Amino acid sequence: MQKKFYPIIIVTVLAVLVIGGGIFAFFKLQPSKIASEPTQTVKKKITLPFNVIALADRPLVSIEPQADGRNIVIGVAEVRKDALEAEYELEYQAGTLLQGAANVFSLNEVPTTQKILLGSCSAGGACTYHEDVKGGTMIMTFSGGAEPYALKSDWKYWDNKAKETEVSSRDAKFQLSSQDLARQRYLIVFNAFGVPGKVPGTAVSSPYNLSSSGTLTGSGKLTLRTNEDGGTTIIGWDGSAWKEFPTTVNGKELTATVDLLPLYLAIKK
Repeated sequence: MQKKFYPIIIVTVLAVLVIGGGIFAFFKLQPSKIASEPTQTVKKKITLPFNVIALADRPLVSIEPQADGRNIVIGVAEVRKDALEAEYELEYQAGTLLQGAANVFSLNEVPTTQKILLGSCSAGGACTYHEDVKGGTMIMTFSGGAEPYALKSDWKYWDNKAKETEVSSRDAKFQLSSQDLARQRYLIVFNAFGVPGKVPGTAVSSPYNLSSSGTLTGSGKLTLRTNEDGGTTIIGWDGSAWKEFPTTVNGKELTATVDLLPLYLAIKK
């Protein structure tokens, strides 16, 4: 009687082996199947080196405060090296917090400007303004031409409600003292990217852009620290031409009595 059960047992064992082998083969092949699928790669943003193009090839860019004390204006007055657009990243210290703004300039028409709120607004129109703004850094990346290029520099913001008579750059190499500055409520000292016109000598300092929410008039004592020995003269741009000022030289430190102008530079002749 027991022999009748042998075929049933044999068939059952074979069925188990076939099913088990199929399951094993399925799971064994799955990793190979997944591995063969193409993987997606995330493109990394290309970071360009900063400030490698010559001073003469750099664009004319400004940062200016507005009379309301809530906005600044970034302007691109001239582009020397081909580009179709300029992307900027502006960072600044406001109290103990680091704030920022970013956008893109179309360079189809130059000069061009953009107003930036030193604060933020909700969709409903309620705005919060940043207090105790001190300035920071700006990066601009120019693209669309034969080759992209990037520039980075510092800017310093002054809310002159205390009627101070001295301003300086973030790198402390530009220091200007003038009683006429007390009449200006908001001021910015920007380590400018480029310079206008033909410089009457070889630049030995960063160009410094001085801008105000009012009209700059008067004179003051300016000290510029150069990047190398041999500096001889402080010059200023009056809006149409470079003006030279009698300069005292003490190593890398140049001092001169200057008119209050929008741009200064130390040169050697």
